Amino acid sequence: MESSIPETTVLIPIYNEEWAIYPLYGKLCQAMEEAGERWELLFVNDGSTDKTSENLEQLASGDNQVRVIHLRRNYGLTQTLQAGFDHAAGKYVVTISGNLQNEPSDIPKLLEKMREGYDVCAGWRKSQDGQLYRARPKKLLNWLISRVSGIPLHDYECTMRAYRTRNVRGLQLSGTLDRYIPVYVGWQGGRIAELEVKQLPRSHGHGTTESPTKRTLKTLLDLVFLKFLQKYSTKPLYVFGSLGAASILSSICAFGFMIYYKLSGGPTFIETPLPLLTALFFLTGVMLIVLGIMTEFLTRIYRFNARTEFYDVVDSPDQL
Repeated sequence: MESSIPETTVLIPIYNEEWAIYPLYGKLCQAMEEAGERWELLFVNDGSTDKTSENLEQLASGDNQVRVIHLRRNYGLTQTLQAGFDHAAGKYVVTISGNLQNEPSDIPKLLEKMREGYDVCAGWRKSQDGQLYRARPKKLLNWLISRVSGIPLHDYECTMRAYRTRNVRGLQLSGTLDRYIPVYVGWQGGRIAELEVKQLPRSHGHGTTESPTKRTLKTLLDLVFLKFLQKYSTKPLYVFGSLGAASILSSICAFGFMIYYKLSGGPTFIETPLPLLTALFFLTGVMLIVLGIMTEFLTRIYRFNARTEFYDVVDSPDQL
């Protein structure tokens, strides 16, 4: 590697993958140096409990363009990526998995696409669609996310992506929203591209598996939250105020029926659930409006305060 300021940060979130560090490092060096890239390698250790920390420190001590960030505990992929984005030195940041399933030789292709003016270039593991049991649910979920978000991509679960660093630094991500980072960038006006990348077979251990039903349910919940963020994150009063107004309107309608029963000489309204519904709808409406006002104030306070990091970095592995 050269000692000049890197143009690209290759970001690898890693957890209990001591076996993959040196093989991955060798493949990355070969691919990036053959392409003539100015780059740095940034590992984010997500609270590993094996010898990952020791291997990373040993690797970094022999190459001054390898950097390591140790998180205090296991936070998950989303927070690990956020920590890497916040510490990346390059103009571009490329994320790949630490389990040797991404092909480093695809990185120069992603960067070439980025230099055309794109803000995100997402990988598409097209060859992975061979397993029918997994392919159909994944295609359905990717189609659903594309439709709801308005950002059409074929593979929202692919880890291999290239970002313009300024677009992802400071993202306040939490939970399991890492797959939606291109959506966040796209909603801010960023240009999104997609490129087919290779998917290599897993050579060690096994990945986490979820049933299609569970994955679909989690995706639907994430999409509801995502859509809420898109439309109402800066104006929560509109949401709760509208619901409150609708509830109060329902109480007025119920009260109108009470008057109708009183004047029509039919059964008295006391014999109906109308009084209870009137009071219930009215109180619910008032509470929703008050909740909207409180949420509006909390949102404004949050935006004025300093950003909150959803991860904790330690200075050395000894503090883990």
